[in-house]
Amino acid sequence: MKYFARVLGREFEFSFEPRDGRLVARSGERTWTLDLSPTGDGTAFSLLVDGKSHDLLVEPADGGVVVQTRGERLAVAVEDERERAAHAVAKRKASGRRTITAAMPGIVVEVRAAAGDEVEDGETLVVVEAMKMQNPVAADGKGKVRAVYVKAGDPVASGAVLVELE
Repeated sequence: MKYFARVLGREFEFSFEPRDGRLVARSGERTWTLDLSPTGDGTAFSLLVDGKSHDLLVEPADGGVVVQTRGERLAVAVEDERERAAHAVAKRKASGRRTITAAMPGIVVEVRAAAGDEVEDGETLVVVEAMKMQNPVAADGKGKVRAVYVKAGDPVASGAVLVELE
Protein backbone atom coordinates (compact mmCIF):
# COMPACT_ATOMS: atom_id res chain seq x y z
CA MET A 1 0.00 0.00 0.00
CA LYS A 2 1.16 3.53 -0.72
CA TYR A 3 1.32 6.28 1.89
CA PHE A 4 1.50 10.03 1.29
CA ALA A 5 3.19 12.36 3.78
CA ARG A 6 3.05 16.16 3.73
CA VAL A 7 5.83 17.94 5.59
CA LEU A 8 7.06 21.54 5.25
CA GLY A 9 4.77 22.10 2.25
CA ARG A 10 6.16 19.14 0.29
CA GLU A 11 4.55 15.80 -0.38
CA PHE A 12 6.32 12.45 -0.38
CA GLU A 13 5.03 9.05 -1.47
CA PHE A 14 6.17 5.95 0.43
CA SER A 15 5.66 2.22 0.34
CA PHE A 16 6.67 -0.17 3.12
CA GLU A 17 7.49 -3.86 3.20
CA PRO A 18 8.46 -6.04 6.16
CA ARG A 19 11.80 -7.82 5.76
CA ASP A 20 13.78 -9.81 8.35
CA GLY A 21 11.94 -8.25 11.32
CA ARG A 22 12.47 -4.72 10.03
CA LEU A 23 10.66 -2.42 7.67
CA VAL A 24 11.96 -1.38 4.27
CA ALA A 25 10.68 2.04 3.17
CA ARG A 26 10.77 3.23 -0.43
CA SER A 27 10.22 6.70 -1.86
CA GLY A 28 11.06 7.16 -5.51
CA GLU A 29 14.50 5.65 -6.09
CA ARG A 30 15.48 5.82 -2.38
CA THR A 31 15.25 2.91 0.05
CA TRP A 32 15.75 2.85 3.83
CA THR A 33 15.78 0.04 6.39
CA LEU A 34 13.80 1.04 9.49
CA ASP A 35 13.49 -0.34 12.98
CA LEU A 36 11.01 1.47 15.22
CA SER A 37 10.53 0.75 18.92
CA PRO A 38 8.22 2.58 21.34
CA THR A 39 9.78 3.75 24.58
CA GLY A 40 8.07 5.16 27.66
CA ASP A 41 4.39 6.11 27.44
CA GLY A 42 3.92 5.47 23.71
CA THR A 43 4.69 9.00 22.50
CA ALA A 44 8.45 8.43 22.47
CA PHE A 45 10.16 6.18 19.94
CA SER A 46 13.62 4.97 19.08
CA LEU A 47 14.05 4.86 15.31
CA LEU A 48 16.94 3.25 13.48
CA VAL A 49 17.27 4.42 9.87
CA ASP A 50 19.90 2.38 8.04
CA GLY A 51 21.52 1.73 11.44
CA LYS A 52 21.59 5.40 12.53
CA SER A 53 19.66 6.11 15.76
CA HIS A 54 17.02 8.85 16.13
CA ASP A 55 14.93 9.65 19.21
CA LEU A 56 11.40 10.82 18.36
CA LEU A 57 8.53 12.33 20.28
CA VAL A 58 5.19 12.04 18.46
CA GLU A 59 2.03 13.98 19.38
CA PRO A 60 -1.34 13.78 17.67
CA ALA A 61 -2.26 17.00 15.85
CA ASP A 62 -5.10 18.19 13.67
CA GLY A 63 -4.90 16.13 10.47
CA GLY A 64 -1.72 14.27 11.42
CA VAL A 65 1.06 14.30 14.00
CA VAL A 66 3.84 16.56 15.23
CA VAL A 67 7.20 14.80 15.29
CA GLN A 68 10.04 16.18 17.39
CA THR A 69 13.60 15.06 16.76
CA ARG A 70 16.91 16.77 17.50
CA GLY A 71 15.06 19.77 18.93
CA GLU A 72 13.10 20.35 15.74
CA ARG A 73 9.30 19.99 15.57
CA LEU A 74 7.67 19.03 12.28
CA ALA A 75 3.96 18.80 11.48
CA VAL A 76 3.36 15.70 9.36
CA ALA A 77 0.08 14.77 7.66
CA VAL A 78 -0.12 11.17 6.46
CA GLU A 79 -2.80 9.35 4.52
CA ASP A 80 -2.81 5.99 2.79
CA GLU A 81 -4.08 5.49 -0.74
CA ARG A 82 -7.55 4.42 0.48
CA GLU A 83 -7.90 7.54 2.64
CA ARG A 84 -6.69 9.67 -0.26
CA ALA A 85 -9.33 8.20 -2.58
CA ALA A 86 -12.06 8.71 0.06
CA HIS A 87 -10.98 12.35 0.60
CA ALA A 88 -11.03 12.96 -3.17
CA VAL A 89 -14.59 11.65 -3.40
CA ALA A 90 -15.68 13.69 -0.37
CA LYS A 91 -14.24 16.88 -1.89
CA ARG A 92 -16.24 16.50 -5.09
CA LYS A 93 -19.34 18.60 -4.87
CA ALA A 94 -22.67 17.36 -6.07
CA SER A 95 -23.87 18.53 -9.44
CA GLY A 96 -26.85 17.84 -11.65
CA ARG A 97 -30.35 17.44 -10.30
CA ARG A 98 -30.45 16.65 -6.60
CA THR A 99 -32.62 17.07 -3.54
CA ILE A 100 -31.86 18.76 -0.24
CA THR A 101 -33.57 16.98 2.65
CA ALA A 102 -34.28 17.52 6.34
CA ALA A 103 -31.81 15.72 8.59
CA MET A 104 -34.37 15.38 11.41
CA PRO A 105 -38.04 16.13 12.03
CA GLY A 106 -38.89 19.73 12.88
CA ILE A 107 -40.66 22.91 11.83
CA VAL A 108 -39.51 25.12 8.96
CA VAL A 109 -38.86 28.58 10.44
CA GLU A 110 -37.35 30.29 7.42
CA VAL A 111 -37.01 29.72 3.68
CA ARG A 112 -34.12 31.67 2.14
CA ALA A 113 -34.30 30.35 -1.43
CA ALA A 114 -36.83 30.56 -4.24
CA ALA A 115 -37.20 28.75 -7.55
CA GLY A 116 -34.75 30.19 -10.06
CA ASP A 117 -32.20 31.41 -7.47
CA GLU A 118 -28.52 30.66 -8.15
CA VAL A 119 -26.95 29.32 -4.95
CA GLU A 120 -23.39 28.67 -3.81
CA ASP A 121 -22.01 25.63 -2.03
CA GLY A 122 -22.80 25.89 1.68
CA GLU A 123 -25.39 28.64 1.26
CA THR A 124 -28.31 28.29 3.68
CA LEU A 125 -31.52 27.43 1.83
CA VAL A 126 -33.92 26.60 4.67
CA VAL A 127 -33.80 26.86 8.47
CA VAL A 128 -35.51 24.03 10.39
CA GLU A 129 -36.16 24.17 14.13
CA ALA A 130 -35.66 20.81 15.78
CA MET A 131 -35.22 20.06 19.47
CA LYS A 132 -35.36 23.81 20.29
CA MET A 133 -32.41 24.49 17.98
CA GLN A 134 -32.43 26.29 14.65
CA ASN A 135 -30.60 24.21 12.06
CA PRO A 136 -29.55 25.71 8.72
CA VAL A 137 -29.95 23.38 5.76
CA ALA A 138 -27.36 24.28 3.14
CA ALA A 139 -26.76 23.68 -0.55
CA ASP A 140 -24.45 20.72 -1.17
CA GLY A 141 -22.82 22.44 -4.12
CA LYS A 142 -23.29 25.30 -6.53
CA GLY A 143 -26.54 25.20 -8.50
CA LYS A 144 -29.89 26.66 -9.42
CA VAL A 145 -32.98 26.18 -7.28
CA ARG A 146 -35.46 24.15 -9.32
CA ALA A 147 -38.20 23.97 -6.68
CA VAL A 148 -38.86 24.75 -3.01
CA TYR A 149 -41.30 22.31 -1.40
CA VAL A 150 -41.77 23.96 2.01
CA LYS A 151 -42.76 27.29 3.55
CA ALA A 152 -42.26 28.80 7.00
CA GLY A 153 -44.41 26.98 9.57
CA ASP A 154 -44.48 23.64 7.73
CA PRO A 155 -43.74 20.54 9.82
CA VAL A 156 -41.18 18.24 8.15
CA ALA A 157 -40.19 14.64 8.76
CA SER A 158 -36.65 13.34 8.74
CA GLY A 159 -35.65 12.86 5.11
CA ALA A 160 -38.38 15.14 3.76
CA VAL A 161 -37.41 16.89 0.52
CA LEU A 162 -37.08 20.63 1.16
CA VAL A 163 -35.46 21.97 -2.01
CA GLU A 164 -34.54 20.59 -5.40
CA LEU A 165 -31.39 21.89 -7.13
CA GLU A 166 -30.04 21.48 -10.64
